[in-house]
Amino acid sequence: MIAARSVFENFETVEKMLPDDNEPFTGIQIFGSDVSYMVKASVYLQKHGKFIDINAGCPVKKVIKKGAGGALVRDLSKLLEMVKEIKRNIEIPLTVKTRIGWDRDEAERIYYSLASAGADLVVFHARTVKQGFTGRADWKVLGGIRKKPVPLYISGDIFTPEDAKAALEISGADGVVVARGAIGNPWIFDQIRNYISTDNYKEPSVKDRLNLFLNHIEENVEFFGEPNGIIEMRKFIAGYTKSLPFARRFRERFMKVQTLEEVRQIFRDFMKNLT
Repeated sequence: MIAARSVFENFETVEKMLPDDNEPFTGIQIFGSDVSYMVKASVYLQKHGKFIDINAGCPVKKVIKKGAGGALVRDLSKLLEMVKEIKRNIEIPLTVKTRIGWDRDEAERIYYSLASAGADLVVFHARTVKQGFTGRADWKVLGGIRKKPVPLYISGDIFTPEDAKAALEISGADGVVVARGAIGNPWIFDQIRNYISTDNYKEPSVKDRLNLFLNHIEENVEFFGEPNGIIEMRKFIAGYTKSLPFARRFRERFMKVQTLEEVRQIFRDFMKNLT
């Protein structure tokens, strides 16, 4: 997720975030309110990703105040102009991730408008912008969309493979998008694929879970340095250690460490307690 203006005002930082040659299926999500900047950013970024995605659903107040993210649902004419102009100027697919409406369900109108404007795929987080992340995502709101000129995907409250299968069945969507459900649980994507095709999936072992978590931390430190790369990982710790014994003590210690060597030590201690 990259601010369109930052592509031109702070490209040294943006460049570090772009997919590399080892990420062949990665798209780039952009957000902003200025159509011209969104178009220019898309044109420039298209050589770095496999598709461009417009963020038209973020409910965060500082994003909304700038007329970006979910604010575009309230200004549908601008969003449609954005889609048309970006699509006209890029050579890779253009997708849109949005909400079902600002404060009420308008999913059907939004979907057909975006498809007509040129979007190649539309993802709905099944809440309104005003809801933020409160209440439950209403997967059934997409059920009325029968004719689909472009693929329609569902998002919101997809935390387990069972959630994904239910969301697809209830919504009638063509695909499912996982967001918060992947935090600390990157296995969820393979689990969903397996569950949909075989009604079965495996949970990662404790060793696999912790090894991947440590690898994630090490790569984050390589990217952000110490202690920033470690501090940034605090938001992932609950997901990676969910339901593990002695996890509370581990989390308490993790919140205080500043160096990678300290991190490795508390991981060694944690593994000893688990064996």
